[in-house]
Amino acid sequence: MRKVSRGWVLTIVLVSLMSLIFLAPTFAGDNLPSWWSKVFPSKGIRLGLDLKGGIFLMLGVQVDDSVEQELNSISEIIKSDLTKSRALVKSSDINGSTLTLNFYSKDDLDKALTAANDNFSNVASINASDLSLRIQLNSAYIGELKKNALTQVKQVIENRVTAFGLVEPSIQTTGNDRILIQVPGASQQDRERIVDLIKKAAVLEFKIVNAAGITEDVILQGQGVTSKEELASKNLEIHPGETGNQNENFFLTEDVAKVTGESISDARISFDNFGRPAVLFRFKGDGATNFGELTGENIGQRLAIVLDGNVKSAPVVNDKITYEGTITGTFTPEEAKDLALVLRSGALPVPVAVEQERSVGPSLGQDSIDKGRLSMIVGGILVIFFMAYFYRLQGIVADIALLLNMLFIMGFLSAFGVTLTLPGIAGLVLTLGMAVDGNIIIFERIKEELANGKSPLAAIEAGYSRSLWTILDANITTLLTALILFWFGTGPIKGFAATLSIGIVSTVFSNVIVARLVTNYFYRDKNVTTVSI
Repeated sequence: MRKVSRGWVLTIVLVSLMSLIFLAPTFAGDNLPSWWSKVFPSKGIRLGLDLKGGIFLMLGVQVDDSVEQELNSISEIIKSDLTKSRALVKSSDINGSTLTLNFYSKDDLDKALTAANDNFSNVASINASDLSLRIQLNSAYIGELKKNALTQVKQVIENRVTAFGLVEPSIQTTGNDRILIQVPGASQQDRERIVDLIKKAAVLEFKIVNAAGITEDVILQGQGVTSKEELASKNLEIHPGETGNQNENFFLTEDVAKVTGESISDARISFDNFGRPAVLFRFKGDGATNFGELTGENIGQRLAIVLDGNVKSAPVVNDKITYEGTITGTFTPEEAKDLALVLRSGALPVPVAVEQERSVGPSLGQDSIDKGRLSMIVGGILVIFFMAYFYRLQGIVADIALLLNMLFIMGFLSAFGVTLTLPGIAGLVLTLGMAVDGNIIIFERIKEELANGKSPLAAIEAGYSRSLWTILDANITTLLTALILFWFGTGPIKGFAATLSIGIVSTVFSNVIVARLVTNYFYRDKNVTTVSI
């Protein structure tokens, strides 16, 4: 019979202490001392949407738009290079993943071909013929663009929802073009604001105003054209106006903004001279320099502040402005606060659409918690009494290992930040059964060894050593399945898989190490003649 290993005893004590520390925020909440968060994790077990109530959203991300955006960017870069060499582009067209640029002369085409090969030959196929240059993006690069767009959207939405003040939102990508959002604790009153925050593109542009009018037709006539397409050939664009001035429903500006909101470092709610809500923003780095150049070169002209394609305000530039500016308009205090929030978190690189939405009431969540807690208590009590009744002293050994196992599981669920859902509770109940299953295999093996005439100590030693690979084999295959569920699953499935995975690792440790050490302690007397089993 092996002696009780001091090393393993210290390991079990250490793991138990760590589990209690990780669980402390779950039970103590805000009553923990201020220094606790600086030394130990300050967040306990998080409850999922089905337990706490809140909002569930499935967003479709239009990742295909990232391809068009990249081609537009390529077009602007080439046009900028050609301007330096005094070459002109006659027209441009985007079809799928191909950009076509048409030119007036062979010399202009050659200059464009050189610029394209210098900058984009590693991401696109480039061909020139009949005064046209065709740039087709490679499939690998298109896949990278779409993946990056999805990742960026997730990050922006995460920043917005977190900044809204709701704790522990769960935001995950699923598939190639969807994002799953769960916001536990969000009230029905918050739902519309949250959805609006998530969907808002928040593309902020600063453009010089060429003209303003009551209707689009008035502006088109003033430019001597009949359509927006003809206007685009002059590098001009019409934006709807939301300034509150009935005589300026539409604004004519340049099509490409020289300064955008990408360089904004901060945005806060403020108030204008009349006490109306507004948004104060500040630039960083090159953004401040570019904004200073734009305003300094256009003193006396109107500057359109364009948000998501709509002109929010169009003040006259009275002086050079560098570091900060103000967006005014017909805002309510909440709208101004939300606008500042989305500007701070950044613009969505591509549009999103809400494909699925539902709300879970807190009363339903509390009912799930109560039933889940009851199922664990009833299941645990039945297992403990069964093991103690059927296997006697060895059953008590299994019960001790089981209780420590549950402590380990709950502690590390808290440490890893796993969100506990109703399926997660099911995973915990399942772990209860799996935990004693390993002990039953060992105990039945010990009975077989005793029946074959071995001494009590030899039977215990053989029971644990010869059952080891059976236990490992059964649990490793289950763990692999749980990891696959975690990798490919979303929402409740991921919660179930995470709980089950942590439970399996803890269960093997409890069966193989904890139970054996307790058994060794009970039978440390080498003269023992019977096994209570």
